[in-house]
Amino acid sequence: MEVTMRLPDLATNASAVTVIRWLVEVGQDVRRGQPLVEVETDKAVMEVESVITGVLTSIAVPAGGEADVGQVIAVFDAPETAGSRPAAATPHTPASPAPATATAPAPATTTTPAAASNRVSFFARNRQAKANGNGSPASGTPLSVPRRALVRRMKESKQNVPHFYLQTSANAGPMSACRTRIADSGSKLAWDAFFVQSIARALKRFDRMAFRIEDDRLVPQGVDAVGVAVDLDDELFTVVVDSPADKPLETISAEIRAGVDRLRSGDPKARVSQKALMTVSNLGSANVESFAAIVNPPESAILAVGKVMPQVVVLDGQMVVQTRVNLTLSVDHRVVNGKYAAGFLGGIVEALEAY
Repeated sequence: MEVTMRLPDLATNASAVTVIRWLVEVGQDVRRGQPLVEVETDKAVMEVESVITGVLTSIAVPAGGEADVGQVIAVFDAPETAGSRPAAATPHTPASPAPATATAPAPATTTTPAAASNRVSFFARNRQAKANGNGSPASGTPLSVPRRALVRRMKESKQNVPHFYLQTSANAGPMSACRTRIADSGSKLAWDAFFVQSIARALKRFDRMAFRIEDDRLVPQGVDAVGVAVDLDDELFTVVVDSPADKPLETISAEIRAGVDRLRSGDPKARVSQKALMTVSNLGSANVESFAAIVNPPESAILAVGKVMPQVVVLDGQMVVQTRVNLTLSVDHRVVNGKYAAGFLGGIVEALEAY
C-alpha cells in the first residue's frame, strides 16, 4: 500500500527547513528508524529518521528544496501486514479526490550531527541553484534557513531597538605582553578571551547592563555568560562562555576554541542559540580597524573589536607609538543612558589595561 511521510516538528523557530540531501534512493528498502534525509534548520544540520518501513517510491522535496512542518516529503510502498504497518499510516485510496496521507509521529527525529563537509555553504547553494536552472542573476540565490533567521533578527533589532554607539580605544600593550608570556609556557590564547573576561569583570560593576527590556520593565537576564560571535560558512553563530570573570584566560580561550570546533563538526547542540549577557564581535583578524555591530536582543549591548595594531598617541606631550585596539559599544538606549554605558565601556578598558 502507498503511504506518505510528512516532515515532523524539528523544534525550530523557522517556518521551513531546507533539504540538504537524501540518504536513500528511490527504490531502496527503508526500515523504520533509519536516517532518511538530511535537513538544515535555523538551528542545526540534522538527520530525519524514517517512521515507515517499506520501499521509497518517490521523493516529494528534492535536495535544495524547502519543506514546512507537516508537508509530505516522501512516498513509500509499505507492507500491509499489521506488524510492519506504521501505526499512524493510512493507505492511499485511488478513488479519493485527494491522496490520503499519514501524519508521521514527531518523536521519530534525531539530532545526529552531520559531517562538516555535508553543510551547504552560500557558494555551494549558488552553484546548486544554477545547476537547477533557478540561480540566474534575475532570480538570485535563496538564503539558507539559518541565514533567513539571522536576517529577520537583525532587521527586527534595527527597527525596534533604539541603538546608540560609543567609541574608544584601549592600550593593548598589557594584554599583548600577557598573551606572549602565556604563549611562552606553551598555551596560545585567543584574543577574544581577554575581551570576554574584561566584559564580565566590568559587568560586575555596571550590573544594569545585565538587564533586558520587557514591555515597560527592566528584567534581569538571569545568566552569567558572555558570547563570542562566530562566522562559519556564511552563517553567524555564538559561542558562550559561562562565568568568565574569574576563570583563567587559558580556560576561556580553550572553551571558545572548543565551541568553534563543535560548530565546525556540525554538532546541533552547538548551533542552538544560547543566552548571554552580551556578545563580542571581533573583526580584527579581517584587518578591520573599527566598526559598529547590531545588538542581538534580548541582550542590551554588543562590543565590536577592531584590529590590535600600533597607533600614534600623545603621552606627556610627546608622540609615541603604542599597541592599541579600537572598541565600539552598541547599546539599547531603553536599558541604559549614554553616561552609564560610557562608564561601562571605561570599565572594559580598565580591565583590558590591567593585564
